[in-house]
Formats: sequence, structure tokens, C-alpha cells
Amino acid sequence: MRMRAVIATCGFAACVAAFAQGPAAVPPVPGTGIASALFGLREMDMHIHAGMEREIPLNEWIDASVKDGRRVIVLLDHLELYRKTPEEYQAWAKEKKFPAWYTGGSAGHKALMADFDAAIAGRKDVILFKGWEISEDELDTGLEEAPMRMAEVIGWHISPHNVGDPPDGTKLIKRIQQVKEAQKRFPVPMILYHPFTMRIENIQRKAAAKGRDLKTLTVDEYRFFQPGQQEQAASLLKGGSVYIEMASASAAYFNDPIVREAMIADIKPLAEMGVQFIVSTDKHHATKGEKSFQPEAYCAPCGITPENTNTIVRELLAQRARRALDRGAPDSAAKP
Repeated sequence: MRMRAVIATCGFAACVAAFAQGPAAVPPVPGTGIASALFGLREMDMHIHAGMEREIPLNEWIDASVKDGRRVIVLLDHLELYRKTPEEYQAWAKEKKFPAWYTGGSAGHKALMADFDAAIAGRKDVILFKGWEISEDELDTGLEEAPMRMAEVIGWHISPHNVGDPPDGTKLIKRIQQVKEAQKRFPVPMILYHPFTMRIENIQRKAAAKGRDLKTLTVDEYRFFQPGQQEQAASLLKGGSVYIEMASASAAYFNDPIVREAMIADIKPLAEMGVQFIVSTDKHHATKGEKSFQPEAYCAPCGITPENTNTIVRELLAQRARRALDRGAPDSAAKP
């Protein structure tokens, strides 16, 4: 019946042509027609931990990424780390084998951002932005305003909740709504970090704990969204300043054809509906940063392209330039 209705509406020849095209293509993003004006996927890393979890001095940390081809980086740290007491921080840093770069509290916030500002002003080989990664749970419990005001970009840590239910479409839609409300108070670009890979982590850990062969997990078990939820999420995200991360952990998960099928089914329709994304390494350790970052392998099958990942870069640059003008310093548009 559906086929007859389409034929009656558009004619047989047009119908054949339409069906031959297959699934909808990712829509063009305005202002992306000049390829040389876009950063390639592997040139961007919008999620590098460069504070308390850094093993080496900041400029060396950045150097490792630049050497591998990065030209745009978001430097950040987990905000909750700065709530440790001095004793807790010293014990944590010793256990993790991190140098004690910063103190906790507001002094630590200011010291971190000062280091980020110095790197932003001093580096001419890479565009740097500064921000925080904050637990999604704080959208429920309350936000710490002062450090958030220091950020150019804020990322929300979507947790695997390994002792509870995995992230899913219902939870993501709730978080998108909450983030958009938070954005009214903190008007900077915001990112939902690693929602899809955190679901996979939860499902696989629980299956392994039960002694289940991971090869028996099905596409339906991995699927993130229920019918209609992709459309709802896309309607909330499209045209806004909230982005979804395509996490580097996707590379390993893509080796499993069942996981790959589920991820493509969950993510590609979002891209086709105009959702904007970011790519990142989520770098915490120097050894991870030294591995070559090749996001094209898992981004392209999901419809994630330079066109729908450069939007945040342009927005951050425009935001920085506007702030410089508002300060009466048009010659300092490159400064935060």
C-alpha cells in the first residue's frame, strides 16, 4: 500500500529513482562549502584532560597531540577532582602517579585556567580552548557556578552507571533538556560526552560478570534508542549549541560487527537529521595520546564528517572574538 501511494504521488519513474538512492544523506551544513576552511576529523580533539590527570608539563602534553596532527584542542579537567581535601588529593595523586599540579577549590580552578590561558596566548601552532568536564549527576543535584563561569566550553560526563541501568535514549533526552536549561545560565557551547560508548561498556561488563559470551549479545540489546527517540533528540539538538561526542573508544567497539551495526543504527540517523557532533581522544594518559588518532574509520560509517563537526570550532572562535571586542581589545581576538 505504501509503495502504491508513493507511485500515485510522484509517478513510477520518480519513485524508482527515489528508492534507488537508498537511505537519506547527511544534510549539508551551511557555511561548509569551502573544504580548505574546515578542519579534518583527526585535526580536532575536543576532549583532552590537561589538569590534575596530566603526567607531564602542559606544553609537552599539548606537543604530543600536535605532533600527531591536532590543530584544534579543548583542554579541560574533571571539576569534581577540585573538591578533594588536600589529604585526599595527595593520596589520589600518589596512587595514580600524577604530579601534584594543582590544589583544590577556587585556588585550583584559577591556577588551572591561568595555565590554560598562558598556553592559549603562547601557542601559535594550535588553537586551544578551555573548559570543564562535569558529571551529568550535577544536573540533578546542583551546579557549581564560579568555576563554570571560567569556561569557554562545558562537557557533561555521561556515565556508564555500571551498577545501574546503562545510558539510553530516555536518559539522553532528559540530559539534553537539562543541558539546554543550564545553558541559559552559562551561555557557552556544551557537549554530551561519550553517551553511546558508555552504554556499550555497561552492557558488556554486566554480561561478562554473569559469565555470558559477549558474542551472544544482540543488536537489539546494544541499541541506544527506542522508536521515535532519535527524532525527539534531534529536534532538541538541531540548530542549537549542544553537541554529541563520537568518542575514541568507538574504534575498539567497531571491531565487533554487532556493536558496529547498533552504533550505526543509533548515530547515523541523528547525523541525517542535522545533529552536530565533536570528535576527541578523551586523552588521560601520555601513552594514549601517543597513539595515532584515526577517527575517520568509525565516524564515516555513522555519517560524522568534517562538515558536522566544525560547527563548534566556529562557534567557539566567534565567541572568543566577540568577548575581545566587548573588552575593547579587537587585536586580542585569539585570547580567551
